[in-house]
Order: sequence, then C-alpha cells, then structure tokens
Amino acid sequence: MTREALLLHSCCGPCSTAVLEQVMPDFDVTLYFYNPNLDSEAEFTRRLTAQETVAEHFSVPLVMVPYDPAAYMTRIAGLESEPEGGTRCEHCFTLRLEDTAKLAQARGFDRFGTTLSVSPHKDADLLNEIGARLERSQGIPYLKADFKKKEGYRRSVAIARELLLYRQNYCGCLYSLR
Repeated sequence: MTREALLLHSCCGPCSTAVLEQVMPDFDVTLYFYNPNLDSEAEFTRRLTAQETVAEHFSVPLVMVPYDPAAYMTRIAGLESEPEGGTRCEHCFTLRLEDTAKLAQARGFDRFGTTLSVSPHKDADLLNEIGARLERSQGIPYLKADFKKKEGYRRSVAIARELLLYRQNYCGCLYSLR
C-alpha cells in the first residue's frame, strides 16, 4: 500500500517538530518553508537554519523559497493597523497556504497542510477554513488539523529544546512585534 505524499507548509523548525511526529506515520512528508511575512532577512535565516536542522533530524526533504517580503507586503497593504489575530493574519495565512496548495498541485502531491495550528496563538478553525476553501479552488485535499491538541505544542517545545533550536517569541511579522 502506498502512502500519500504531503506537502507541509512550515513557519519554523520548532513548530514542525511535533507535527512531523504526528503525520509521518501516515504520510510521506516534504516540508515547505515559505514565509514572506518575516520582518527581516536575519529572522528568515535564523528560522531557516532551525528548519534545516529539523528536516535533517527527521530525514524529510525540505523545499525553501528565498526571502522576499514583497508578496506579503502587497497582500496586507492597508491592513497594517489591524490587531494581531485579525484580518491581516487571515490574509497572511491565505497567502502562504495558497502557495503551498499550488506547489503541491504542480508537483503531484496528494495533499497539503500547515504546521501553523500547533501554535496556541493561531486559530486552527480559521486555518482549516482557509485550507478547505483552497481545497475546493485548487482541487487538492487539505490536511485538516489542530496540532496543538494532545500536547502538540508542549511536545514541540520539548523537542526544540532537545535539538537546541532557535525559538522565536513572535509570529515573525513586523506588526506582531508591537
């Protein structure tokens, strides 16, 4: 029996750790590091380095898009003053998941998903709603999940400590620093 191939968007190494533990028994996973929302190239590099460590530790392929915040800045134009967790965040999630869905479709993956729901600061229902919308529009199944459940977030913190990963204290965008 062949396993489904999953393209898993990842915001950072720590968030992908516990998620990989959860999904690897059921899927052949490729991590996708696409994060144009990050506030600086230095932050991008720190997160990418941690992501590379995780990919190597779990022996999974990693696809990475170079740092280029233009798509994010264009997408959220006019939403800069929105509160954290508001409309700006929804646009950011949609941007990253759209790109993941398109790449998954283009490269023949069976489904796509994201690690974002492992964070206690991210709305899993909203992420799943966006994923379902993209599933319908892109024609590729979305992995509906709330990875923070069943101690997912706590496990991600523990693994990040074991692997000595950089753990950021903000989502990554300039506006979340407020």
